[in-house]
Amino acid sequence: MYLEPVPYRYLTKTLLITSLLIYFIINHNETSRKKVIMVVAALGCFIIGDLFLITMESKPLFIWGVFFFAIAKVLYSVRFSNHSDFKIYQLLPFLLFCFAYMCSVMLLVYDNLEDYFLPTLGYLFIVLIVAQFAYLRRNEVNKTSYWLVLIGIMFSMFSDSITLLKEFYSPNIAYHQITIMLFYGLSQYFIIVGIIQENNETIKTTRITNN
Repeated sequence: MYLEPVPYRYLTKTLLITSLLIYFIINHNETSRKKVIMVVAALGCFIIGDLFLITMESKPLFIWGVFFFAIAKVLYSVRFSNHSDFKIYQLLPFLLFCFAYMCSVMLLVYDNLEDYFLPTLGYLFIVLIVAQFAYLRRNEVNKTSYWLVLIGIMFSMFSDSITLLKEFYSPNIAYHQITIMLFYGLSQYFIIVGIIQENNETIKTTRITNN
């Protein structure tokens, strides 16, 4: 965080997602090409967003970074989606949690948002959408994959919250430079490992059944 942006941070910050992208390409067992494209495209958008967010003092670059992060989260939502029916009461507790989270963050940063009110509101809405799709995987995937992805999404929400509070509430949040990247890195790791485990467990179960 304290190195010069060129060339050090442009190299080191992109290594995280790039390494996960390579790891996913090598280890995934996706049966759907569309799902592979969704994950690869999402990680690609995160890499581009990371490049824009290195210079966070520049508001236009910050907005572009958030835009690519939002696209990446939409792609994750598509990857997590399924066609099974669900009962609304099963989703209600999580919806209440998401609503409380969104209201809490917006109340803290509202006075300083100004022209960034709508982009921030839209981004938080996308954050909640991807969280809900991750939550709805519960009866569609194995427990290992489900909990890894859901924990990853929660870590992502923590990272996004600290970033928003730092930008629009107080720039003096303790250890924000460490916690933002810590939760961001952990979130991406858990999500990618969770996606890989989803299909690995399915293949393992199929082999055992056939034997």
